[in-house]
Amino acid sequence: MRRRSHLAVTLVALLTVGWTAVTIQPSGSALAADPQAELAKTRAQLADAQSAQQSLAATLERQRSELSQLQRKSADLDQQLDLARAELEAVTAEYERVSGLLAQVREQVTEIETRIAELHAQIDALDEQLIAVAADITRRTAALEDREALLEDHLRSAYERSQTSLLEVLLSAKSLDEATTQAGYLMAVSDQDAMLADEIRSIRAELETRRQTLKDGRRALADARAVARDEEAMLKARRDELTVLEAQLAELRVAADRKRAEQEAALNAALEAKGNVEQQIVQNEEAAQAAARLAAQLQQQAAAQQAAIEEAKRRAAAEAEARRKAAEAAARDAAAREAAARANATSGYGFRWPERSFRVTQEWGPTGFALEPPYTYRGTYYPHFHGGIDFAGGCGTPIYSAGAGVVVASGQPLMPWDSGFGVVVDHGGGIQTWYWHMQARVVVRPGTIVTSESVIGYEGSTGMSTGCHVHFAVNHNGVWENPRAYLP
Repeated sequence: MRRRSHLAVTLVALLTVGWTAVTIQPSGSALAADPQAELAKTRAQLADAQSAQQSLAATLERQRSELSQLQRKSADLDQQLDLARAELEAVTAEYERVSGLLAQVREQVTEIETRIAELHAQIDALDEQLIAVAADITRRTAALEDREALLEDHLRSAYERSQTSLLEVLLSAKSLDEATTQAGYLMAVSDQDAMLADEIRSIRAELETRRQTLKDGRRALADARAVARDEEAMLKARRDELTVLEAQLAELRVAADRKRAEQEAALNAALEAKGNVEQQIVQNEEAAQAAARLAAQLQQQAAAQQAAIEEAKRRAAAEAEARRKAAEAAARDAAAREAAARANATSGYGFRWPERSFRVTQEWGPTGFALEPPYTYRGTYYPHFHGGIDFAGGCGTPIYSAGAGVVVASGQPLMPWDSGFGVVVDHGGGIQTWYWHMQARVVVRPGTIVTSESVIGYEGSTGMSTGCHVHFAVNHNGVWENPRAYLP
């Protein structure tokens, strides 16, 4: 009796669901697969597609950043070429400086070539990824069509049997047990169709994600290829221009070597005329050693002079402002403006040339002039090395401090090795400027605050000198550097 009551309750519940709840038994392919497993698989594939899209987006962002870096490098290369071209065209172009600029240009050309090669490799890799995405789209589109066809088949069969009500299915069964089983089975099949519909929606979402990924990737690939073409075309033009500049540089080197040889011959001739060559060489070497010791000593004293140096820089800034206003007032006269521009030119270190009108008589660096002492510069030993620049404006020409600083030595600080009169100015940051062969009258004392407008002495020929001139040297942290690197 209990079993019959249970079946009766079940029958009443099914009838309450509705007379029109009609379904069909699915075809063999639907029953063979596990709908829950298929849905989970589809969702996992959707997650994979979204992950692939995020990965490609990160790759595209990294590529855009590298393209920006490449374009900035290209702009820097243009500036270096313009600077090298201007130096070559200048009347006073110097071989070593221009050579250094072209060396930097060559390094940048090589670096850009490497970056372009890397860009091509990235383009190839991205192309392969997009081919794989397109293949996935084709494969998943076919899967979507299969699942949609399956669901359509189910719906079509359900429509064809829509004349059969759930009550008729139950009443046609041989027993209530069979009726309950068939009704439960039909309801389960309806759940399978719902899961199949969810799977179709997931596949469609996955395909939309992959299609957007493919679209973004193709656009980025086209942009990268366009940039690569443009950069390769510009790089070829730069290589051609670099070849022309290097040919001009070779001509400049010949002229520079000839000029140096003429200077050395004139200096050696003057030295021979003066006599006592060997004795002067020994004295000059001792003076160079003494100068190095004094430079080291003065470097140690630089901390105590820092406040004075800052005050000198402050005064220099005020004087620079005054000069600017004076230059604006003198703008009416073109010739005066041109002269003022050269006299007031300032380097990145805030330095100016110590004389307002002059000619260079000897450059800095290795030389054949026998009087110059030996020196080891950046690990290379030179038997004769000129540690500064010599220039002349005429005996008695005022000599100005190259920049703001404080006088740390004056008079004859290298006695008894060198009887020449000179001044040493500390500019802070380990930089000293030396001015030698001045006239004997002492203008400034240690502790004097100076700027580029301060007269610190007058051109002379004291000490080991072949005539009136200024020996101007820059000592940076104990090393005699090329003054041209610190001057405008």
